[in-house]
This record gives sequence, structure tokens and C-alpha cells, in this order.
Amino acid sequence: MFACFGDRIDGVCLKTDSVETAAMLIDAGAATKAPYFHKSWVLVPFDSAKDELRHRIGVSYDIIYRALPKKMRDQIGAA
Repeated sequence: MFACFGDRIDGVCLKTDSVETAAMLIDAGAATKAPYFHKSWVLVPFDSAKDELRHRIGVSYDIIYRALPKKMRDQIGAA
């Protein structure tokens, strides 16, 4: 799972590469702490700039994709 959203939050929860990156995004006001997730996840509001939201979703996908076993990555194919 690289993204999570639902009807009770106004944004998408996304994985970052580290707790420090998540803290930086939160401090900058670009995100908030993702409820119920590890500290390396953030909640990015749906009303964020489209380019920023697209970038954050792509980064989250890449982090999770790279962590998969090679056999599974080969089955999925390149992002």
C-alpha cells in the first residue's frame, strides 16, 4: 500500500522516505501527521497544488515499489 484515503479525511496518506522528511513536510505546512500510520507517513490535503500532490503520490509509490522483492517488482513492471 502506498496511498490511503477515505471519506473521513480530506486528503491522502502517503509514505515518505523518512521520519525527518515527514517532519519537514509537516513543519512546512505541506502536510499533517497521517492518523494511525507510522511517523514516516503524512496526510497531504486534496486541495494541495496538483503538481505537489502528484509528486508526493509518485514518491510514495516508488518507495513501496523499491521495497518489494525483485520477483514481485518484475511481475508488476516498471512504474
